[in-house]
Amino acid sequence: MGLLDEAGLDRLVAAGCAACGSGKLLFRTYVDGAVPMVAGEPVGRIGWLYDGEKFVDGVYEARCGQCDAPRFSAEVCPRCHVPGGLARALATPNDWPVPLACPSCDDEEIRYVAFVPARVAFEGARAEKARDLALPHDTGFHGVRVDCRSCGPVAARTDVCPLCLGPGPLRARPG
Repeated sequence: MGLLDEAGLDRLVAAGCAACGSGKLLFRTYVDGAVPMVAGEPVGRIGWLYDGEKFVDGVYEARCGQCDAPRFSAEVCPRCHVPGGLARALATPNDWPVPLACPSCDDEEIRYVAFVPARVAFEGARAEKARDLALPHDTGFHGVRVDCRSCGPVAARTDVCPLCLGPGPLRARPG
């Protein structure tokens, strides 16, 4: 679990902003997204693959949506908790290559699953759709798995933390 858990999220939402009283919060989080690729190049938009537990697991910042007052922040890697890992994850480009084709069937069409920094606004009982803060060739975007439409998952990054390249240990993800 990240440094913010579901109970902590519930407390943040219930309390709102102590500075201005607003109930709108802006979250920055690392969430799972998939990009359709053909021959190693993106051919579509990010499709989000996270649920509520994975959203909370990746939260590294919460601010008031009205006055921008900080409500929560964590500087450790959201995935492995290495100190300073968040800054490293946000500032470095993806180093896990996108394959040109499925390693099993050689189909050029794959889904590249990545941890993507995103911004999500929440007010009342409803969260807006995530907005990506990085695209496949931007810093902060980090590949973690390759899926093929015929073969299913065909490769996964397990050697190091996909976000900060820390040695781990990688903890189990919720959900």
